[in-house]
Amino acid sequence: MKAICCCALAAIAVGCDDGVTPSLSNFHFDGPAPDSQTVLLLSTDFHDGDGNLAAGTLETFIDARPTNAGALPLLPLFVFSGLPENATDGHLEFVLELNVAGDAAPASGSSFRLGIRATDADLNSSSTSEITLRLTR
Repeated sequence: MKAICCCALAAIAVGCDDGVTPSLSNFHFDGPAPDSQTVLLLSTDFHDGDGNLAAGTLETFIDARPTNAGALPLLPLFVFSGLPENATDGHLEFVLELNVAGDAAPASGSSFRLGIRATDADLNSSSTSEITLRLTR
């Protein structure tokens, strides 16, 4: 079985706060789930001046390409993270399961960029935050 480990954190530029566009910061890999090496425990801080991010979505990317997970509703992540749905700042915790089975499974030692982007209820999107992860045995 392969393990996932975080080998680098890529910084992103965060623009000025315009009061409506959400921003993400401190995106990081918190480790694999205790029962599965392919379930990634992740977290990020956010700011959304108008407090409507919970009604939006979170998109995930691998090497800048959208994942099969599609746009994930943010409200369940707010609830899971103990945040009120009108929060303007907070720390979101979430999980993402990687599909690394079969012949298409990447080799041990290979790395990939995992990205996230949040879009609020008014369709204002944050910049994409990325981390680099490396597969190990």
